[in-house]
Amino acid sequence: MGNQVPGRESKRSAHVRLSDVAKKVGVSPITISRALRNPEIVSEDLRQLILRTVDEMGYVPNLAARALASRHSGVVGVITPALHQHSFTDIMSGIEDRLRATDLRVQYANTLYDPDQEMNQLKSFLAQKPAGIIVAGAEYYDALAPLLSAAACPVAHIVDSSQKAEGLVAAVDHYAAGAAATRMLLSKNYRRIAFVGCRRDTRPRRRFDGYADVMREAGCFDEALVASQVGAIGIGAGRELFSKLVEVAPDVDAVFCQSDDLAVGALLECWTRGLRVPEDIGICGFNDLDYAIHCEPALTTVSIPRYDIGHRVADMLLKAVREEEPYEAHVDFGFKIVERGSTR
Repeated sequence: MGNQVPGRESKRSAHVRLSDVAKKVGVSPITISRALRNPEIVSEDLRQLILRTVDEMGYVPNLAARALASRHSGVVGVITPALHQHSFTDIMSGIEDRLRATDLRVQYANTLYDPDQEMNQLKSFLAQKPAGIIVAGAEYYDALAPLLSAAACPVAHIVDSSQKAEGLVAAVDHYAAGAAATRMLLSKNYRRIAFVGCRRDTRPRRRFDGYADVMREAGCFDEALVASQVGAIGIGAGRELFSKLVEVAPDVDAVFCQSDDLAVGALLECWTRGLRVPEDIGICGFNDLDYAIHCEPALTTVSIPRYDIGHRVADMLLKAVREEEPYEAHVDFGFKIVERGSTR
């Protein structure tokens, strides 16, 4: 009895085994195991009975035991530097939607662009005998390459097209996207076009390179039009950077922002300063986040199919885990310029 509360049942305090669930349902443990991994192999009535019994008994699968008894633990590790950023939400939704109906489960690791964290998190996942790993935006592939090439599980990557990842790859050409956004602004007779950014990792750096090369080709590039800092991306940073920009280059007539957050900050600062958008200043963001269309004026931006990227990379990995053929090993995703009211 001890400290047990009178009348409270203690059945959930004991470890519930797969065999306990099987005995309760009246089937073999292997049937329970297979039904939990692949629900479609059993009838609807049996599936509902198993799920109800699992819930009532508080059974939790032992992933370590599963890893010992099979090729993997059933976990897909996702390594990203951007779990805290709005732009990653749709990628995450795509990954989870594709894997939700399978026996695989997702675990995330947020590296915050730290090379030591990239390495440590990769080692941690590999030690867990994962079903697969998705590297969603690593910066230091050269350091990770030996571990990735020796991994005993499939590895899928979400990369900029300039990064030479091996295996299953979903790529976006951020250089081309930056160049296209800049050409769009030039086509609308903006000439003093600035770039506003807060990070110097691969993707925004490639967007900047595309911007800079197009501006040079047009004879319009000016270092004074580059407003950047290393720090958190946000609306406040956009206001701060735009404020500094107009003090240095008061004749700026457009800004291409690394992200929609920064673009909204620039838009708010224009209102504060009495600058008309798009007549006095044109503003273009990047990512086409949900709120972009609801700004006033609505935000012109570069749209990346983030949900589709997450869904496809998870599908590629799933097919590799199941050893299904054929599967695409490399997919290049495009982008589109979404023109709205913040540009002429």
